Amino acid sequence: MRSTLTLLSAVTLATATLQAQGFDFLYTTSQNEITLSGSGGTVLRNIHPNDIVGVPAVQCMTMAEKWLPRQGIITMAGDENGDDNYWQPGILGSIDALIASGPAGSAMVNGRTVWYSPSVTLGNVVSGGPGLRPGDIGRIVRNGGLDGKVQHFIRQEQINQALGLPIATVIDVDAAAFGNNQGLYLSLDTDIACSPCGGPTLLRDGDVFCIPPGSYTLTGAGTIGAVAANSAVRIYTEAQIDTFVANASVADRFGACVPNAIDLESLEIDIFTPSTLTMPTCVGTAIFVPTLLFTTETLTGGAILTTAGGGQIYTTTCGLVGTPCAAGPTLGNQVGLRPVSAALGVPSYLNALASTRIFTYAAEAKQAQIPAFTPAQIDFNTPGFATWVFMTFAPTGPGAVAPSTPFAWGFLGFPDYYMVPNFMGTIPGGFGTYTSPAIPFVCDLVFQGVTITTAGTIEASTPTMVEVF
Repeated sequence: MRSTLTLLSAVTLATATLQAQGFDFLYTTSQNEITLSGSGGTVLRNIHPNDIVGVPAVQCMTMAEKWLPRQGIITMAGDENGDDNYWQPGILGSIDALIASGPAGSAMVNGRTVWYSPSVTLGNVVSGGPGLRPGDIGRIVRNGGLDGKVQHFIRQEQINQALGLPIATVIDVDAAAFGNNQGLYLSLDTDIACSPCGGPTLLRDGDVFCIPPGSYTLTGAGTIGAVAANSAVRIYTEAQIDTFVANASVADRFGACVPNAIDLESLEIDIFTPSTLTMPTCVGTAIFVPTLLFTTETLTGGAILTTAGGGQIYTTTCGLVGTPCAAGPTLGNQVGLRPVSAALGVPSYLNALASTRIFTYAAEAKQAQIPAFTPAQIDFNTPGFATWVFMTFAPTGPGAVAPSTPFAWGFLGFPDYYMVPNFMGTIPGGFGTYTSPAIPFVCDLVFQGVTITTAGTIEASTPTMVEVF
């Protein structure tokens, strides 16, 4: 079992590092991409819009790797649509918004504690209730010993209430950022007529609005509870976001200067850059609007901009996260993605963005479905000197979900392990592949790794599944 001193030291170190080096980031891409590093030639190099990517500040944002692969999401969710198949490569569609919220006392997040909003509704065969919809922000959890459940940070109905919309209105969250004392900042995917604070208006897909701190309550779990009706406040109009983009003088993947936003795609709060903007509210307390980082659909190449100074390219301690106009294309290498060529950047814009402190230990099957009498191959990105590989059998049938339990020894990695684990073998640290013996019968399997870090902690990888048919 971990000692209190070890936990305290890890929290202190993570917080000190955050202050010294700036943010680590989590993000998603709008299209399929490849990591700049190549991820040791493993399948972890292939980025999909429903993979969450992690990029540490200490490596100047150039070393992006899968942090929560879609196979990890599939394992957590189970057979969410009841079709008797775990493998759902299009699960969640794309991840359109991220909020990083770690456990109490921790500067870190993991695959169970990060919040996200999908572009496609997660089926509710396993989770029950409404599932996770494009108008929600939530995550897949184990609840009372039951896996595959959905916990909501905020539901579509609560956002509708804040906007003065009929409760059942279908909406699609396109960007989100949250601060405990700063409010919830959102943007929607389509224009919609609504009645927030200030009265009836047309909310554009490029607008930013805030549900201010005085208009909601937080539950004991740190989620949004009751929300005051008609309390949302428009912070920036689409025209203002267009101006921020134009003032930033940033190039797209072709090297052309980006003139406008068209649609806002991601938001995050910059806690290191002060802001003096305040906005009145309908709940009696003004909002102190923070500096916001953002991306738009016009920012192909993966640039990140900031509202600071009327609109600028976001700058880390290592340089600009985007290429200035007339200086060539924004390639994608500034966020750890492999450009098409030296003269043509990645086609993606960043679709979701969150700042936090990350620990990356990911696993992904080379092939999620294999015929019987074939070995399974699992790729790992191991932060320790070796990975001990474990396998367990998952239940079968429509609506099945693999059971998990807390991994009591870990602190930084995936917080659960899948029962009952069978030790399979060991592979060296870094990028590597475990190959199992040939599997002689039809079954569903969960694979997961365990490592010992240089800090002496014992950590679990994200889980991944293989269906043998």
